Amino acid sequence: MNSTYSCWPVMLVVYNLPPSLCMKDEFTFLSMLIPGPKQPGNDIDIYLQPLIDELQELWNGVYTYDASMKKFFNLRAMLLWTINDFPAYGNLAGCATKGRYGCPICGENTHACWLKHSRKMSYCNHIRFLPINHPYRRKKYTSTRLRDKTLLCPTIPKGTEVVEQLRKVVNDFGKGRKKRRRDEEENTMWKKKSVFFSLPYWEVLVVRHNLDVMHVEKNVCDSIINTLLDCKGKSKDHYQSRLALKDMGIMPHLHPYEEDNITRLPAGAYTLSKSDKKLFCKRLFDLKLPYGYSSNISNCVDVEKQKLTGLKSHDCHVLMQQLLAVAIRGIMEEGPRVAILRISKFFHGLCQHVVDKKEIIQLELEAAEILCKLEDYFPPSFFDPMIHLVVHLPREVRLCGPVQFRWMYHFER
Repeated sequence: MNSTYSCWPVMLVVYNLPPSLCMKDEFTFLSMLIPGPKQPGNDIDIYLQPLIDELQELWNGVYTYDASMKKFFNLRAMLLWTINDFPAYGNLAGCATKGRYGCPICGENTHACWLKHSRKMSYCNHIRFLPINHPYRRKKYTSTRLRDKTLLCPTIPKGTEVVEQLRKVVNDFGKGRKKRRRDEEENTMWKKKSVFFSLPYWEVLVVRHNLDVMHVEKNVCDSIINTLLDCKGKSKDHYQSRLALKDMGIMPHLHPYEEDNITRLPAGAYTLSKSDKKLFCKRLFDLKLPYGYSSNISNCVDVEKQKLTGLKSHDCHVLMQQLLAVAIRGIMEEGPRVAILRISKFFHGLCQHVVDKKEIIQLELEAAEILCKLEDYFPPSFFDPMIHLVVHLPREVRLCGPVQFRWMYHFER
C-alpha cells in the first residue's frame, strides 16, 4: 500500500431517515476533499471553516422548495456528531490522544503512569469504574496488582465545562510553528479550541465526537493475538515490560531473573507453548466459512512461523467476536482464557442492531470487570489507550444508539 500521499474526504450523512435507509451511499454527501500529500493535523480547522459557515446558516434556517409538496418551507439542520478514527478525534476535538491525558473522555481525570523502560504510558486501575460496593473493591479480593480501591469513577466534563477550560487556549495554526515542550503538554490536555465550538449548539451536546468501535475492536484484537503468539516487535509482553513489573513491585512471578549469565523471562498465564501456538494457527488456517461471511482468513495465517499478518478491520471483527473463542479453546490457563472470552462476548453484545437499555447498562459494568481481570494477568504495557477506551464504548451506545450508525465501515469501504 502506498502511504506517501494522504487525502481526507469530509462526508455528511443524513440521519433523518428510517434505519433501513440511513448510512446508505445515496444519502451520503461528499462536502469537501482536503488534499495531501500530508495530513492536515490540527490545521484541519482552516479547511473546515467553509463547512462550519454553511452549518451555521442551516441552523438559522434556509428558505427551501419542497418538490413533493410543491411549496417553500424553512429548512433547518444541525451537526449531531463526528465519526472518525482516534488520531482524527484529537485533530477535530483539539485534545490529546496520547500521553498523560490520552483519554479524551476521562480528560484531566485520566489515570496513567509512565513506564520508563517501555517509554510509554500505561492506562490501568480500571477498578475505579466499578461501583463502590463491588466485590472487586473488597479487601478479601486477592489480586497480583496493587490497586487503589478508594478511587471513584471519573466525572466526564460537560460541554460548558470544556468551554471554560478552553478560554485560555490560544490557537496557533500553521506547519511552521514550534512544537510544544513536554512540560507544556503535561499541563493541559487541550491543543486548540476546536472550530466546532463556533456552532451555537455544540457545547450542549452530550457526545460531540464518537469513538470508532471498528478501530478500537481491531486494535484490541491485534494486541491480544500478537501478545499470545509473542510476535516480535508487536507483542505487549517483552523484557522492558517485565522490568516495569519489577520497578512497580507487582506480579513477582513474572519478574526477569538471571540464570547461567542468561536473562530469562518466566512464562505468564497467557503464554503459549510452541505447540499451542501452532495449534492456534492451525485452527484458524483450517476454518471453512460460508461465502461472504468474511475474507479468507487462512491467507493471513502462517502456521510454520506461528503468526497472523495482513488482517483487515473486518477480519479482526470476525476474529474478535466469533473465531478467537474457538482458536484458544483449551490451550491456555483458565483465568486469561475466560477474560478473553468475556471481551469477545462483550464486543458481540456491543455490536447488536437492537439496543436494550438494561443490557447496555450491564455492558458498562462488564467492560470494567473485564479490564480488571485482564490487569490480573497481563503486564501494564498491554494497556494502551485503545484497551482503555473499551470501558467508554457502552456509554456512547446508551446515549447515541447502535454502533452501526456511528462506525467507520461505511466510509472506509
